[in-house]
Amino acid sequence: MAERTPDPRGSVDERLSRELGIDVTAVEAQARLRLDLLRMQRGEPGQLGYVLLNRRNHPNAAVIFVSPDAARRAMESHPLIDSLCEEDCLDTSVPDPATLSDLASREVIMP
Repeated sequence: MAERTPDPRGSVDERLSRELGIDVTAVEAQARLRLDLLRMQRGEPGQLGYVLLNRRNHPNAAVIFVSPDAARRAMESHPLIDSLCEEDCLDTSVPDPATLSDLASREVIMP
C-alpha cells in the first residue's frame, strides 16, 4: 500500500473554510453547542463538558469542551483555563451533567 503524501493545500477543514469563506471549525463548534442546549431544554442531559468559572472582576464564564471528561482534564492543565484562573477566578467546577441553569448568565468561551 502506498503512503499518502500530505495535501500541500491544507486539511479538508482548511480547504472547505477557504472555499466557503467561513471558519468551518468554529461553525461546527457553535452547532454542537446549540444542539447541546436543545438537549438540555428538552430535559435531557448535556453531552458537552463545561468548565464553569466564577470570576471576581469579569463575567462568570463557561468554557466548552467535547465532554465532561475533557473539561475535567482541562481544569488540570489547559493554557486557557490556567490563564483565566490566574486572572481573577474565585472557583471552578465541571457539572456532570450540565443543565441550563449552570450556564445562565455566563459568558460562553469556545477554545
